[in-house]
Amino acid sequence: MRLTQQQLEAHLWGAANILRGKTAGQDYKNYILSLMFYKRLCDQWENEADEAIAELERQQGKPFTDKQKAVFRARGEHRFKIPEGARWGDVLAVSENIGEKLTTAMRAVASANEELRGVFTVDWNQPAPDASGKKLIPNEVVHALIQHFDEVDLSNKSVPADILGRAYEYLIKQFADDAGAKAGEFFTPPEVVDILVRILEPTAGDTIYDPTCGSGGMLIHSADFLREKGHNALAARYFGQEMNWGNYAIGKINSVLHGLEADIRGGSSTITDPQFLDHGKVKQFSTVLANFPFSDEFWWLKPEQQTDDKKKRDKLKKEVFGKEGYKDVYGRFGRGAGFKAPPAGYGDYAFILHILASLTDNGRSGVVCPQGVLFRGQPEVEDETGEFDEDGNPVIKRRKADDEHLIRQGLLDARLIDAVISLPLNIFYGATVPACLLILRKKRPPARHDSVLVAYAARHFRALSDQNELRPQDVMRILVHYHAYGDPQKVPALVREHGGRLRSQIDQREAQEVERIKALYREHEERLATIDSELATLNNDATREKNKAEKAKLVAKVSKVEAQRAKLVTKRVERDQRIEVVRKQAEEDRAAIDIVGEELSRLYDDPAELAKHARVVPFDEIRDNEYNLNVPRYVDTFEPDRTPGVPQAIAALKAAELTAKESERSLHALLREIGYDTE
Repeated sequence: MRLTQQQLEAHLWGAANILRGKTAGQDYKNYILSLMFYKRLCDQWENEADEAIAELERQQGKPFTDKQKAVFRARGEHRFKIPEGARWGDVLAVSENIGEKLTTAMRAVASANEELRGVFTVDWNQPAPDASGKKLIPNEVVHALIQHFDEVDLSNKSVPADILGRAYEYLIKQFADDAGAKAGEFFTPPEVVDILVRILEPTAGDTIYDPTCGSGGMLIHSADFLREKGHNALAARYFGQEMNWGNYAIGKINSVLHGLEADIRGGSSTITDPQFLDHGKVKQFSTVLANFPFSDEFWWLKPEQQTDDKKKRDKLKKEVFGKEGYKDVYGRFGRGAGFKAPPAGYGDYAFILHILASLTDNGRSGVVCPQGVLFRGQPEVEDETGEFDEDGNPVIKRRKADDEHLIRQGLLDARLIDAVISLPLNIFYGATVPACLLILRKKRPPARHDSVLVAYAARHFRALSDQNELRPQDVMRILVHYHAYGDPQKVPALVREHGGRLRSQIDQREAQEVERIKALYREHEERLATIDSELATLNNDATREKNKAEKAKLVAKVSKVEAQRAKLVTKRVERDQRIEVVRKQAEEDRAAIDIVGEELSRLYDDPAELAKHARVVPFDEIRDNEYNLNVPRYVDTFEPDRTPGVPQAIAALKAAELTAKESERSLHALLREIGYDTE
């Protein structure tokens, strides 16, 4: 039986529910994702063998014997090797010490496949921390997970690779929502990734690199963009580095499931130990996307050194920082690189300069940054001390420019900054500081060589309970501002292009979310159908029964079953209400696309109004502002007090009354379903 994406998602999230709370913190995501991948590898190995045997049997015109099948399975060609004793059936057959067997099997698979080294990082046999001799994850929990995963076949026969890849990404998103602030180290909101990818427009022949790749989302989205444009995803090559081994494993699995053949390397810092080198310098790529750790105080230390005490860190600091700043053996910053070394307390420009050094002569990059990189650091200052020299001239005290100011000035003087886009607050997990997108291009079109697009996109977002998110219309605003780059002639075509694409995306997401909700409640619906059939039989039997005692028993049973049915009907109403919320949201988003499209067309006909949203700023103006790129210096970000007038207040009151009436109707419908008369 072939599974839909939503059925698969529901099943996989069910596995997460089995393990939640049984491990430390959010580590359970690594267990579930690695177990899913191991099951996929084993199932696909069996499927590949079955398909090859069937083809050979067809060619020979006779079936294989069981012995021949066993020999072929062991020697046949497979995408990944699964050693004997490390297959799913071997784990399934064990009833005691399952965690030990599972860990051994996973490590055997990783050892047998160079591409999978480091992917299985979890230990299912880990002892509990209280030295009691018990396991961190009890044997019965591991058994329940194995049985749960055994219910579905994850090979291509049942789950096509694209569906499995999307289900895996869904799981990552769910784990990110569950992890909250801690999710920032492995997950970037897909709307932000989509904006960066569509600004950089990766194409066939590109080399695409993410120096802090987390779960690999930026690489996956780049591949999706290539497919959307009619290219094979493998027409580009993909590279990534991730310091955290657990996140590395997630990203590597993501790459394999999406068939990217990405070269992802883990376990070391991109700054202190870049893994992609070419003759002692960092390797260069045509496209770089990144969401690095904001304002890392210890960017200059290796991961294992960051846990040292202050005395050891201070000693190391003297060793790695000289008069010219950080001693970078890879030539990315400091003497010879053309840029000052970043200050020890803020790592933002360390990553930005690493990215710049990683770009080819025609390369382009999109980076998520804290907005502090736009204005931190003071220029050189000359102040009168109030004293005078022997000739009566005032004594001037000069203060050198700060390193970050000099780096930003260097980037601007070299005309490397193409655009700055401020983002709404609180759209990144765990990052409460204001963020922006920094677009870098080594070679920029002549028409915009001496300018920078500055866009203020912080006004528009959807407020959720825990954080904010960019809506489809907000994504469209940003993309139109960037691709138009101040040219009103381009806006109508851009609105049509992005509007049409985003409407299709809204339709697709609506359908997926509705199916997801239905999959979540499918068990209740199946049970309700069974109960309805049972009730029909019971009522029929009760009607025909002549014996009073037997009739009373049947009536009592009917009453009991009806009570069960009432609970399931409540679940159905709950499902329908959730679906209605999804459909209403999608309808609002579709309408908003049209509204914002018209708004953008009007905006570009009114330069004064446009200046409140986006400006193409001449380089001379930036220089006059002492290379400060703080967005309010160039775009009018003032928000007037929007006290609603009487018409707006009446409209809001009517909307509230309508919502109340709809809620009342839903309540009455629910009560009638469970047998209450509401008249």
